[in-house]
Parts: sequence; C-alpha cells; structure tokens
Amino acid sequence: MGLVAFGLLALSCAWSVVPRPATAATQATQVQAPAPARPEKPISAFYRETWTTRQGLPHNQINAIAQTPDGYLWLGTWEGLVRYNGLEFHQFDRSNTPALKDNGVRSVRAAADGAVVIGTSRGGVAVKQGDRWRTWTRADGLAQDEILDAVLDRRGRLWAATESMGMSMLEGGRALQFNVANGRLPSDVVFSLLEDRDGSMWAATAAGLVHVVGDRAIRVGTLSGLPQAPVFRLLQTRAGVLLVGTERGVYRRDASSGRFERLSPRLPEDGVPSLTEDGAGHLWIGTINNGLFRLSGSGVEHFTSRRELPNNRVASLLADREGSVWVGTNAGLMRLSDAPFTTWNSEQGLTDDYVRAVAPAPDGGIWIGTGRGLNLWRDNAIVAGYTKAEGLPGDSILSLLQARDGSLLVGTYTDGVLRLRDGKVVARYDSADGMPGSNQIRALAEGDDGTVWIGTTRGLARLRGGQFREFGVAQGLPREFIIALHVARDGTLWVGTSNGVARIVNDEVVPLDADLVRGAQDVFDFHEDADGTMWLATDRGLLRYSQGRLRGLGLEHGLPVDTLFSILDDRRGYLWLTSNRGVLRIARAEAEAVLAGRRAQLTVDHFGEADGLVSSQCNGGSGPAAMRDGRGNLWIATARGAAAVDPGSLQSYRHGLPRVVVEQVLADGKPVHLDEVLRLPAGTRKLEFRFAALSFQMPRFLRYRYQLEGFDPGWVERGNLRSAQYTNLDPGSYRFHVNVSAPGLDQGWSSEVTSVAIEIAPQPWQRRGFIVAAILLGLACVYAIYLWRVGSLRRRAALLEDTVAERTRDLRLHAERLRESDLEKSVLLDRLGQQSEAFARMALEDALTGVGNRRSLDAELQLAFGRALRNRRPLCFALFDIDNFKQINDRYSHAAGDQALIAVAHALRDALDGAGMLARWGGEEFAVLFERVPLERARDICEAMRQAVERIDCSAYAPDWRLSVSAGIADRAGTLRIEDLVARADALLYEAKRGGRNRIAG
Repeated sequence: MGLVAFGLLALSCAWSVVPRPATAATQATQVQAPAPARPEKPISAFYRETWTTRQGLPHNQINAIAQTPDGYLWLGTWEGLVRYNGLEFHQFDRSNTPALKDNGVRSVRAAADGAVVIGTSRGGVAVKQGDRWRTWTRADGLAQDEILDAVLDRRGRLWAATESMGMSMLEGGRALQFNVANGRLPSDVVFSLLEDRDGSMWAATAAGLVHVVGDRAIRVGTLSGLPQAPVFRLLQTRAGVLLVGTERGVYRRDASSGRFERLSPRLPEDGVPSLTEDGAGHLWIGTINNGLFRLSGSGVEHFTSRRELPNNRVASLLADREGSVWVGTNAGLMRLSDAPFTTWNSEQGLTDDYVRAVAPAPDGGIWIGTGRGLNLWRDNAIVAGYTKAEGLPGDSILSLLQARDGSLLVGTYTDGVLRLRDGKVVARYDSADGMPGSNQIRALAEGDDGTVWIGTTRGLARLRGGQFREFGVAQGLPREFIIALHVARDGTLWVGTSNGVARIVNDEVVPLDADLVRGAQDVFDFHEDADGTMWLATDRGLLRYSQGRLRGLGLEHGLPVDTLFSILDDRRGYLWLTSNRGVLRIARAEAEAVLAGRRAQLTVDHFGEADGLVSSQCNGGSGPAAMRDGRGNLWIATARGAAAVDPGSLQSYRHGLPRVVVEQVLADGKPVHLDEVLRLPAGTRKLEFRFAALSFQMPRFLRYRYQLEGFDPGWVERGNLRSAQYTNLDPGSYRFHVNVSAPGLDQGWSSEVTSVAIEIAPQPWQRRGFIVAAILLGLACVYAIYLWRVGSLRRRAALLEDTVAERTRDLRLHAERLRESDLEKSVLLDRLGQQSEAFARMALEDALTGVGNRRSLDAELQLAFGRALRNRRPLCFALFDIDNFKQINDRYSHAAGDQALIAVAHALRDALDGAGMLARWGGEEFAVLFERVPLERARDICEAMRQAVERIDCSAYAPDWRLSVSAGIADRAGTLRIEDLVARADALLYEAKRGGRNRIAG
C-alpha cells in the first residue's frame, strides 16, 4: 500500500489518543468524541444534503467553513458571512453589518473563546465576539486589506495572511510584518495559516512552507521532501501530525526527522485547498480538479460530481462535532453524514433503483426484487444479479418467497411465478400452465404443508400437489385484485385485496369488513402477534384485529400519513410502518393505549431522506415490501433502492443533547443586545425570544420547552417551535429559561438549561410614591368636579325645560320628512344591491364557462394554504389542460372551441361534486383546489373528472372529435410557498402530457 500505511498501520494507534484541548488553530477541525463504533460505510452510502442559492445561500462558492463552540456553522462566501443553525441561514454583509467592510469573505476561523475571525477580500479582518464586532485594516497595522486567512492565536495575537504583501502579526499596539522585502518570506502571497500546538505558526505561501518561531521565520525547502510548488492548506491532526496540501498533492511531516513524504500514492498530484480530520481519525482531502477523497481503514475513496458533489473544486472542508463532514465547493455546500438508514441501489450494484420486494435468503442474505431483475445481497455487498440476460423471462419483479424446500419463488409483472434454484429457473407457473388469475403476481405465501398461495390481480390461486384451485369473488373474496397474503399460526390465510380483507379457513372464504373501520379498502400488509392479534396496514391507517373486533389508528391519532404499506415489529417495543412519505416508528405500548382510549395521541418518529433514505417513497402493493432479517435489521423497498436500518443502532447515532442558544431577543419588535442581564426601558410591554438547539443531524427530533420565571407558573412545552412571545408584561425582574429534549431518540429533557435575566424598568407613574400621591390628588379633583357638576346640572335643567317643547314640535315635522326620504333610499339601495351582486359575481366567475375564474381561486388558495400550514392538514392542487385544444379551434372554429370549453367545465364541475373548488385557470386550463383532502383521495377524484371529460359527446359542434384532458396534481407536503405548490402541479401536468396525454400525473 506504500505511503497509505501511515494512516492504516503506523499512525492508526497515534491518531487514537485522547484529543488535545481545542486551540484557535484547531477549533475548526476538532469534533466531539465519536459515538459507539459502527461498521464503516462507504461515502456512497452516506446521507447527502446539498444547499445552493435556491436553498437560501447568498452565493454558491463556499470559500471557508468553521464551527464555533456554541455549535453554529459559519460559511464564507463572495456575498458575505453566513451563519447556519441547522434550519435556516442568517446572512451578515455590508448592508446589515457595518463592521464588515467587504462582502467577499475569503476565510472564517473559530477561536477557542467563541470569536469568529473573518478575513475579507478588500475589508481587512473582522472579529465577531457575541454581538460585538471589531475590524482591523491597514490603519491598524495590517500590511494590506486583501486577506486570504486570519487567525487569533492562544495569546490573543492576530495573524493575517495577505494576497500580495506577505503576513502581519498584531499584538497590542505592535505590528510585525513578514514579507519578501525584509527577508522573512519567500513569497508575498500567503494562502493560509496554522497555529501549532507548541504556539509557533505555520504559513502556506506561493513559494512553499514557512515556520514562524517567535519573530523568526524559517523556510522549509525542497530538501525536506516537499515539492517545489505553492502550499495551499495546512492541518495538524489530533495526533500532532502536520499535513500540507500543495499544488501537487498532500504531504505529511515525520515528527522525528522533520521530513515530508507523500500522504498516499493513490491520491492525485492535484492542488489541495482543503483538509479536515473526522472523529474517527479519517482524513478528508479536497482538491482543485478531482473532487473529494477520504483516507480510512478501507483505503482511499473518491467522491466526485458524478455522485452528486456540487462541483469537483472543493474549496473548504469541516468535520463538525456531530460527525458530519461539510464540503464547500464552487457550486454549493454539501453535508455528508453517516445516517441510521443505508440505502442499496444501482450505485452499489443493484440492477435497478426501483425496489418492489425484499425477502430473506439463505446464509444471512437478502433477495431484492427490482423493476429490472432480481438481486442477492450478502456480507454488506450486492453479490449477484439476475435479469433477462441470466435467463429470467422478464425483468420486473413484484413478489418474493423463500420456500421451505430451499427454492425461491419469484412473482413477476407479466410472466407469472418462477421457481429458482441456484439462480436458475427450474419451474414456471402462469396462465398458460393452467394457473387461474393473471400473470401479474403481487403476493406469495406458503403453508406449513407446502401449499403455495399466489395472489394475482385477477384472483387468488392455490397450488397444492401440482394442482391449482381458484378463489375469487364467486367464492366470497371482496375483490380479485390481491395485494397481500399471510398464513397465520393457526393455518388461516389472510387475504388483503384492493377492496377489503378476507380469511380462508378450511377452503371457506370469510370476509372481514374493513370498510367499517375508518373507510379502509386497500389492505397492503399483515403482522401477527404471538397471541394471534393481527395488525393490518391499509389506505386509512393501521388497523388491529383482536377478539373479533377491528379498531384503527389514523391521522387524528397523530399519524402524519394514513396510507401505510408495511408493518414491522423490531422486537424492541416499536412498530415500524412504511409509507409514501417515509418510515414511521411508534411505540407498541402507546398504540395499545390509544386503541384502549387511555391516551389521545401517538408519539411518532418520522424517518425520511435526512436519515439515509435516498427516497422517502416506500413501495407497497407487492411484497414483502419490508422485512426483518435474522440479525434484527429492517429492510424496506423504496423507489430509490433497498433501505436497511438496525433499530438497535439508533442509540449510536444519538449525540448528547445540544445546548439551546438564544439567538435573538426582541423588545416591542426591536432587537436587544444580548447581555448577562437584559435591562429594558420603562414601557416595554412585549418580549419575543428566538432560540435554537444547534444540531445538524437531528433538528427534526428536537422538542422545546420554556418558562418565563415571574410570569409562567411552570414549563410551557411547544413541540418544535423555536420562539416564545409575551405581551402586557409589568415592570419587574424576570428570568427566561429554555431547554430541549429529543423524545424520538429516547432522550428526555436536557439537564442544561439556558437562561436569560430580564429587568423591565417601571414608568415614573408606576412607582409606589407616585401612585399614592396620584390617588390623593385624584380624590380631591373628583370632589371638586362633583360640586361644579351639581351646580351646572341645575342651571341646565331649567334651560332644557324651555327648549324641549319647541324641539319636540320641530322633530315631529322632521320625522315625517325622514320617513318619505327613507322610502326613496330603500328603493335605491335595493337597486344598488342587485347591481353589486351582479358585479361581484362577474368579478369571481368566468363569463364563458360559468365556473370560478383565476382571481377567485387565487384568493381561496391563499387562505387555504395558510390554514393547511397552521393546522398541518392536507392540501392538494391540480391543473387540467384540454388535450390538443388548438386543433378544435383550427378545424371546427373558435365557436366550437368555446362550446368545448363549456362542456369540459361542466363535466369537471359535475364530477368534482363539491369535493374541491374548480376555476378556469386560463385558456384551456382549469385548476382544482382540494382542501383537507389527502393526495390519494384527490388523485381518485381527478381520475373521475378525467373520465367524465372522456364521456362528453361533442358531435354537435366538433364531429369525430373526442375530448380528453391531462392533469398534474401535487400536495402541499414539503412546500412552504404557494408558488412551489403550483409549480409542482404544473410540472406534473407537463409530465402527463409527455407521457401520452389523457392521464393524471402525481
């Protein structure tokens, strides 16, 4: 292995020593002690998350990355400094931060005391310490304001590397310059700096490496083993090894001899602008042209833009305290993390990403059925693949069953059932061989006696002793589209169909009316408990059948989605449920409590792409779509591969709960400077606290609670909301407390509480002495006013008696005139009301078709979207377009086109039947808003609307023409803006058009 051996053998022990204390030079690369060891994963199996300007970055080039002790991530871009808390970006630039003299941030360093040191392109060095800023420029002693790197060392000295005038060191009022002119540097271009653990400073220059000891600069020449090339980046590992990134690759320094040697012959001789070391001691190398490399116990791995890296120029790297590696490139930011789920797909050798079924194989293997063949996983690798090229009649696999005789039964999409031994097809059962039903096989099951049950889309077939028997609607099944099969411990066969469930006992079909519970129809999976209790995954939630009774759990009990595909018991007290929107985990004890009425809501752990699922879309309708293997791992079929998770390893991904940081305090809507005690002026009535627990791997698991001591009687739990507001606060002393928990990872409330003391000064009139004096004065004034008022009333009474008679006469005459005027006004108001109603109807109604217009739908969509966000309810939006409408106008006239528009509008409206709001969107487009309607239901309604248009008879105005529509439907999930929802529906509409028209996409 050559020089790689330093990482794998010679230095593996040295790198395992206890990490040294953080210094200003090492804070950016030091991470917390790693969690318990897990099997090493390849980079391709890491979870990847990418940010660009589309996700809120001000610029796509990430010049520098640092993490401060409080957990914030800091990014240097050409458009300013960016702070990231795991959920949102906050930008600092010249427009909102006067201390930043230039938006071009070339370097960001985190000092040991929490200060952020920023080197800018033309504005010198800025240092942020809490809410306070300070700036150093040429006027303060810097050689120039074009800074490539800046470091605050442990003695508080500021070191600045400049673009063309060497290096400056500022200490107190002293400025020391290092440059070519004074003979201290070989080049005036200094790319980066590194403070050694012994307090000396290393400088990477365009003409090599320089070691500064005291005020003396020592050049490290080529005789030491370094190439004659510019040095870009420096890193000192936790074991004290100095790594040097040059224009010709990475070199390491031997501590005993002081000489340098190539880090690994497997690394390219490319420029290395970034280096970092993760918590496991692995080295990450960012290159100028060849992307990212990792040196680990597995050797050298390469990761490039071909595998989703935003760009092969890696300008910055950071291993954070949670173990994630942040990669800054010229085209965006990426986070790589070892997530709980590992997804196996075509990148690891799977024949196709679209996985339909998974089943256990002998010797600990896993069979994986995809849209393009059968695969065998074993020993952490895909070891075999079977497609048409290997003898399968077709590629699309729908169902799998490892038979008791050692063979594998494979249900296909069009070729019936195949029996395989040693990867060879030894038997085939299809309609040509007398198998009843269709050749589309969605479920397989086997009884204790070897009887094979075959679920097809046209009925159930039983294979026993080489003979088939058919079970269908005529035999009592609720429907012949079979989705799931399960042979219970007592020999009963449970059959899940697209219209309910039935049991087969001694060849007798016994229907079970699942529709009586929550309206469930599609039954996708079964799970049987040891006591015979049966759990059903359906399109309307999770059902439990026990002692002859069905009960269900759904959206109202806390499930985020109620179309469930599979049920797995991890034997650790949890049920895992798969869906189109990720994997859910619920505690079995909680589910039992809710079903028994002892508890109102479930606590649901929701796993998605942030947890390693390449796609949150789990597959169902064939099977097994999920399974538990012999080692306790759960396997799940998804649209982008086979995902696996070890439920017992979740704890190893659990990091200590992060401390909550109070990010901002607003007093009467204005930001307040954060101090140990917030002293607020008199009259302050409203306080708002914004806070966050800084975690980049588990922000979705975090839950917050807070208390304003002196106002709240106890803790206030607010779920994942990260702000607290108080109004009408009286003057006085308060103390705001906030802390965090992660119930999804079995972590209770943190023992560490973040607190902020507040003092609101009273107004002068709110002081006790002022209040007593004011009361006495007020009583005197009230008595004086009383005396004056009594006299005034007596004088006015006499005057009023004289005028009442005269005014009464005048009022009588005036009343008669008013009655006449009121009659005339009533007639006029009736006419105006009629006109107003007509105008209002014209404003919100399409004149041609009589349905709503776009203005009416826009207004309702705005309101409905807001309600859906607040209440976390479903909301769907669909766009319909009349296929080939222009040809109607061209062939039959625009008058015929108008009649076609009217007919389509009426057909859509009638089929919609009040389930949503229909409007003409423009031209031949119509839009439908579905509020509080799940996507699956909305898709069914849209399909009915499409079929209604197909039935339109247009022979009167367009002979020989058949109307049809295409549509795209999207739900609100994952969108925070109306525009994104409309854009998604529009994209799906065009997908339907490209797919051949007259169809629904979504």
